[in-house]
Amino acid sequence: MKFLIFAALAVVALASDKPYYPKAPYYPKPAYPSPSYYPKPAYPSYSPPEYPKPAYPSYSAPEYPKPAYPSYSAPEYPKPAYPAPYAKSYDYPPMPYTFDWAVLDEPSYNDFGHKESSDGKVVDGIYYVVLPDSRKQVVTYKADDYGYVADVKYEGEAKYDEYKPAYKPAYKPAYAPPAYPKAAYSPPAYSKAYPEPSYPSYPKPTYPSYPAPAYPSYPKPSYPSYPRPAYPSYPRPAYPSYPKPSYPAPTTTEAATVAPVSVAKVEEVVVAEVAPVAAEPDVEVAAAEPVVAAEPVVEEVEIATEAAAAAVETTAEPEAATTVA
Repeated sequence: MKFLIFAALAVVALASDKPYYPKAPYYPKPAYPSPSYYPKPAYPSYSPPEYPKPAYPSYSAPEYPKPAYPSYSAPEYPKPAYPAPYAKSYDYPPMPYTFDWAVLDEPSYNDFGHKESSDGKVVDGIYYVVLPDSRKQVVTYKADDYGYVADVKYEGEAKYDEYKPAYKPAYKPAYAPPAYPKAAYSPPAYSKAYPEPSYPSYPKPTYPSYPAPAYPSYPKPSYPSYPRPAYPSYPRPAYPSYPKPSYPAPTTTEAATVAPVSVAKVEEVVVAEVAPVAAEPDVEVAAAEPVVAAEPVVEEVEIATEAAAAAVETTAEPEAATTVA
């Protein structure tokens, strides 16, 4: 309750501080008299005169009667009477004949001819003509029941005249232009009323010369050189060379068939005996000198081969003797 009383007192205090303004006076709207205008003029009424419509006389085209043309009919001509065809035609057998003609006219450059003959079954003929290029064309023909066969030949060599352009005369007009007399008076001499102008001469401008710029010179760069790598060189391996075996020539057919078998067996035995020697560890020390280590083996193979060949010869002789007996 007290709060409400204090609020009402505050509102009254604030309202008492606002200034007071008097109300504005009221003025009535002024009444202006209505303006007076001139009266609108009265124009007389006008209607256009009415003229009577002209009466034109009526006209109708005259009717002419249609002309009557006489009727025409084509005359009837009698059909022509042709004689009756021949009832039988006669087939005459072919008769032998021959003819020959030729034309030679030098002013007109005409040279041609024709010759033909017939025995009643086969017709043979020849005709020729001189061409514009001075060659002579000759055609030999033959006609029979099997057909027509022609043989064309050319005699001489073609010749062409040298081209010469046609002469064209110079143009000459149809009439000569009239010669007018020269004027008897001399042209007037005009005096120079104005002096010839003189223009001032200006000296040629001089431009400053600048020295050429000097650019710094840089030394050429030097790159380090690396040594070329050296790769180890390995010796080329040396392989043992074996001599080509020589076989004895067989004396008979049986010796030739038996000898290779015995030699092969001997070589197998020798190789079997030599192989363990090559597999021993001591041979590895001699690998540096392969030629020296291979010499004993080659000698043994040669000795074994010779022994085998001798054995073959001894075995082959008795067999050959038995065969001959």
